[in-house]
Amino acid sequence: MEKTYPNFIRKLNYHIRLILWSILLFPFGACGQSDPTPVAPETPTITFSEPIDQGEVNNPTISEASGIVASRNNTEVLWTHNDSGDDPKIYAISTSGEVLGEWVVAGARNRDWEDIAIGPGPEEGINYLYVGDIGDNQAVHPSVDIYRFPEPTITDDTPVRDTIRDAEKINAKYLNGARDAETLLVDPFTKDIYIISKRDNFAWVFQLAYPQSTRFTIMAKKIGEWNREIVGIFNQPVGGDISPDGKELLIKSYVEILYWRRESEETTLLDLLQQDPKILPYVVEPQGEAVGWAADGSGYFTLSEKQGNPPPRLYFYERTEE
Repeated sequence: MEKTYPNFIRKLNYHIRLILWSILLFPFGACGQSDPTPVAPETPTITFSEPIDQGEVNNPTISEASGIVASRNNTEVLWTHNDSGDDPKIYAISTSGEVLGEWVVAGARNRDWEDIAIGPGPEEGINYLYVGDIGDNQAVHPSVDIYRFPEPTITDDTPVRDTIRDAEKINAKYLNGARDAETLLVDPFTKDIYIISKRDNFAWVFQLAYPQSTRFTIMAKKIGEWNREIVGIFNQPVGGDISPDGKELLIKSYVEILYWRRESEETTLLDLLQQDPKILPYVVEPQGEAVGWAADGSGYFTLSEKQGNPPPRLYFYERTEE
């Protein structure tokens, strides 16, 4: 005898069958719905080693190294300089601390050279060194000088003494009055020059937009402040460097090294300085003021001013994971 069901039972069975067929024919999430929102990739983990002793800088004239930067024209070569009290010279040392030569910058003076940078400049395809005579402990000087010249090329193994005769001087004045500074940066994306003040409670960030005149005094525009309160002299910024690819920034104080990474060329230096930095490994040196990326971005070097009898030593912090 055929079984009969009330109408609502038949309708219920119909809907159950419809649901089951939908599950079989259309996978979950595919029934007319848009794709799930993509998950953003995780920020790469950036880690660096503890200091690797590269050796003694065996040049007694390098007694107050205040800046360091890796060469782009010469393999395993670093450029450095002394701050106030030395002639207007730059020094080449190897990545193991050996002396390779010194160059006098003709027409320049070393009132208080505090940092050195490398980057593009007026002529495409040329690497330029930028030396910042930007120190001013008492904030009394009406202007600062930045010397720009094509990076020298070292052609043999004999330590050399030579003269740079084609340096250009960029003379700049701060709109807001004299400032002491020890951090000079050149953005490889824009060719803009940046100076970060040292003694303000929140460091001032100044920009010298490209192209920079070498005929007239230009104004260093204050574009903002570093969003990090400086407490005490040991946390003052005393040097910095932008990586060769333009994506990573280091700023050094006497007791720590701070790191930022930008994922887009549209991110400005000031944008980065509003973000919380990552604190990188650093073993405090006697008045350590110099920090610079390796030419291949594989890590960073530090060098300190000589204190007493021990000569300064060159240290390297190697990138260990990314």
